[in-house]
Amino acid sequence: MRSVRLAYVIPPVLAVVLAFLGATRLSESGVVGVSSVVTAVAERGITSNGRIAAALEDVARRHQATVVRTVADRSAPTARRTALVTAAPGTDGAEWLRDGYADFSRTVRTTVRPMAALDRYDPAGSYEVIGDDGAGRATVAALQAAGFTTSSESVPVLDRLGVAGGVKGTSGLVGCLVLGCVTLCLVGTVGSPRRTAVRGLHGRSAWAIVGSELSEARATVLVALVGAPVVGLVLWCHNGLAAWATFATSAAVFLAALLIPVMVVHVVGTLIAARRPIAATLRGARPPGTIVLVAQVARLAATLLLVVAVFDLTAAVAAARSGSGDRELRAAGEAVQLWVTPDPRPGSTTQDYWDRIGDLVGTALDRHDALLTAAVEVGTGTGSRSAPALFVDAEYLRHQDLRAENGDRITVTDDRIAVWTPPGSDLDRAAVIRALVGWELRGASDEQRRHIGGGVLRSAGAYTYAGDSSAVSWLTDAVVVVVPDASRVFTPDQLGAWLSTGDVVFTSEAAADRAIDAADLGDEFSAVVSVGQAAAERRRQAETAVGIAVLATISGLAVVVALAVIGTTAHHRRHGRRLFTDIAAGRPSARANGDLLLVECLLLAVGGMAVLNRWWRARPDGSGAVSALDPAARASGVGGASAAAVLVLLSLVAVAVIAVSTRAVVRSRGGGS
Repeated sequence: MRSVRLAYVIPPVLAVVLAFLGATRLSESGVVGVSSVVTAVAERGITSNGRIAAALEDVARRHQATVVRTVADRSAPTARRTALVTAAPGTDGAEWLRDGYADFSRTVRTTVRPMAALDRYDPAGSYEVIGDDGAGRATVAALQAAGFTTSSESVPVLDRLGVAGGVKGTSGLVGCLVLGCVTLCLVGTVGSPRRTAVRGLHGRSAWAIVGSELSEARATVLVALVGAPVVGLVLWCHNGLAAWATFATSAAVFLAALLIPVMVVHVVGTLIAARRPIAATLRGARPPGTIVLVAQVARLAATLLLVVAVFDLTAAVAAARSGSGDRELRAAGEAVQLWVTPDPRPGSTTQDYWDRIGDLVGTALDRHDALLTAAVEVGTGTGSRSAPALFVDAEYLRHQDLRAENGDRITVTDDRIAVWTPPGSDLDRAAVIRALVGWELRGASDEQRRHIGGGVLRSAGAYTYAGDSSAVSWLTDAVVVVVPDASRVFTPDQLGAWLSTGDVVFTSEAAADRAIDAADLGDEFSAVVSVGQAAAERRRQAETAVGIAVLATISGLAVVVALAVIGTTAHHRRHGRRLFTDIAAGRPSARANGDLLLVECLLLAVGGMAVLNRWWRARPDGSGAVSALDPAARASGVGGASAAAVLVLLSLVAVAVIAVSTRAVVRSRGGGS
């Protein structure tokens, strides 16, 4: 297969992969096909939910549109949701009410109910409109007439198709493969100009030759024709061909975007090859120095992309491994997190609003309905250095078994604060306590700050009830700070903030419902989520990220090695006679290939600088700019070492390629020069 033909085979395959990722993420974020989103903020004096629903139904009938209010299931917000839709005849909403809504992603299940059921739900929030701009404006007017303050935004076409979701996190993969395709086009045209010369010999013009060359694009058509039934069958088995039109359109957009640089470079390379003297080309003239330079520059770019891909891979693996499966589920037990309603609420920017939520947390902690598990970075009391710390309360210690150095289980018997340092740590415990008293524990009583207990933990490993991938589930090097009366030591504002970040969890769903009902704050929380379920969702997302990173790394490795072969071969074809003469004269191979080895050294040096720079920006340095609790940051050292090892391995492969190519030139006695 010609290298140019291969360059046209890769884009359709990559387009399908990106379209699938984009459609999956689009399906998980909401219904497909939304053209605008109207956010309604409740103010005093809003009309009844029934009148709001009737007004939206009227908008849908007048504009032949569908208005959707999506409500996540409180116990499984990422897996189950209810879509309240208008039922204007001939619209998507009417079809969904009749046949149900088919989700593209198998991890989500959407139940469709008529908009009239809005009287059972909070009307404040986001309303998605499937229709023209007039439908969006009419929805805004209807909600404003109902007493809401509204804001609206149009959904860009690329977001509507899932293209933006497909690009997210895949830039390394796309960059490596596009770079490889572009290089294949240059190698197949400028690097192998005889095909063009033969056509020129038959009197064809340069543009006629370009037209003939572009016939290689039929490889894309062939792959599409053969692959379409296969992809259709896979989608039918996956989701019953849900949202297939959106998926197909997204794939077409990706394919067009990927083919543009390939075709442009193919045309430019063909025109350059057509300008070369026909006689010299047919005699086997040396390849131009431009192709050698382009191959090495492309290799440098591919190497830099590969460095990024390796760091992304180690970060994704670290996030996936930050939870430990069954062990994490056992540790989480029946604990649940509260998700603060993301939609704007009346007074949500005021101190009083967050104090009310903080009071709910404080009451729940006092009643042992909730537990504190706040993972933060604290000062060590020595310079600017920081260390991870886990603030816990008595209820946490009832659920998690932490042991002192002598083997006794850590419990709370009075209101004394205790600081426990990890085993084998070089932390100055007295300095850490001084730093904690001066800042994090400044709300404690004077007696508590003067008499802080604790000691050394027997073994490292404290469960954090982590709610997302930005924090590890198990801290093995953290200071554990036991605060028995957290509701009095920490301010309501701090407790409210910790609730919103998942650092305060409730012991069970029933306990959470009790606390919410007692505080009359039901509208302020959109979900009551099992910590175990959140961990499972986090692992699923991490596994997807690992898969993307693996593809990007493998693609990067293949492209870099291929470019090394192309660059070395082109260089030896250009300087074959000189190389043969040097070897025949008894010069060492390393000296004869000094220019190529110099290029290898430069590539290794630039790659090493890229690794150092990436590690320097990703590592937790104690300043707080990068959290030491982030699994990706904690894995930055492994990422740097892995990237450096990959660079060394690639350099060894390149040296081996030089040696093999040199032997081939010697055997042919420089005949390629």
